[in-house]
Amino acid sequence: MVNYKFGRCTVCQFRLRSDNVYTLKNCNHTFHSECVTRWITEGSQDCPRCRAPATLPDIKQLFVETGTSSEDSEDELTQSTSSMTTKDSTKIQKTNSDHTNEISEMEQKFKELIKEEFQRLNAENKQKDEKIISLEEQMKKTNELFEKKFGDLAKLNNVIFKYVNFIPTKNKWSDIGGGCCDKYCCNSNNPVCVEGNAFFNINDENVNYVAGKCSNGVIFVYAENSFKNPQDYFNYSLYYFEIKSKFEGEYSELVDWIYVGLGGRRNLSSDKHIWYSAKNATITNEKFESFKISTVFNNNDIFGCGIVYPPTNMMNEFPYVFFTQNGKQIGKGILIKDNFVSYPFVRLKDFGNFGHEFFQAIPLKENFATSKPVEWLRCCSVEANFGNNLEIKPFCYDITKHFVLKEFYEDSDVD
Repeated sequence: MVNYKFGRCTVCQFRLRSDNVYTLKNCNHTFHSECVTRWITEGSQDCPRCRAPATLPDIKQLFVETGTSSEDSEDELTQSTSSMTTKDSTKIQKTNSDHTNEISEMEQKFKELIKEEFQRLNAENKQKDEKIISLEEQMKKTNELFEKKFGDLAKLNNVIFKYVNFIPTKNKWSDIGGGCCDKYCCNSNNPVCVEGNAFFNINDENVNYVAGKCSNGVIFVYAENSFKNPQDYFNYSLYYFEIKSKFEGEYSELVDWIYVGLGGRRNLSSDKHIWYSAKNATITNEKFESFKISTVFNNNDIFGCGIVYPPTNMMNEFPYVFFTQNGKQIGKGILIKDNFVSYPFVRLKDFGNFGHEFFQAIPLKENFATSKPVEWLRCCSVEANFGNNLEIKPFCYDITKHFVLKEFYEDSDVD
């Protein structure tokens, strides 16, 4: 035990006794137990002497022996030169051990808290992942339902408005025939007149007029492939082609003409043809009945001719032919109720003077099974578009917006 000299309590100013000496651990000032306890309890959270922060747990009893001198040194104890006892050393070691244990317990609790927080976050992330997966599945089902509804609406729309499907057909001008002179020498194999008269030359989709010393012939130019009715096809099918006219030489309204349409590959008298005459602004059917329409023909105009076949399962419906000019439909449609060969064709004719007339096919009242484009020309070159590459060379007429026609020419409409 350490020997001390002690004086008075700073709070009450009475002398300290060896059995009632208490100190504050932060500053080691000494007081009576009841004095320092009341001081701190009543609101002064500090040392009554030095005002160092202090709380009730900081109050510790000091075990001392009375010194040999009674000298009053106020409230201050003077530590003697004796060394610390074994009891105090053991107490300090115990305190250090307690602190180490507390730190270890705190570390363990901290690790457990981290583990619990990690598990909680993991569980939340798992729930979020499950919710995301569930939302993705719901979105997928919604999209599938939307696509199905859209498809149903598209089908319903097709039923109501009767859209047609364009049937691409690789085509070109292949056959040329007619009279450039008395020898009828200009044909597909020999596209040159031996008499030196004017003639026409074909090159894929182009028909070019070549001037000569005399022009008094009529020629036909037929496409290679006809527009055949598709078999076992359950949509409305559309075949379509266009030509662009180009006047050659001085234009005369009196004698120059051009016909464009569909028909057989021989001639007008032996095969049925349907055409449109741009100069006369008439549509003529396979019975040579003409229907007058209000159109104006100019150089570089683009004329189109199409044929629409009904679905195979619609036995009560008939094919029809229609015409366009510069991207817009002209006239009515003509139904085809009998057999009809539909090769695209052009016919040209020249009597020595320059002029122009344009002819195109119309809906037939016959079974239009194999329609070929045909063009009749006179003193005019033409450039055709059979739709061989619509991305590079689209039609002037928007075939995607063609609906099945409801208006057709009748006998009472004959001009």
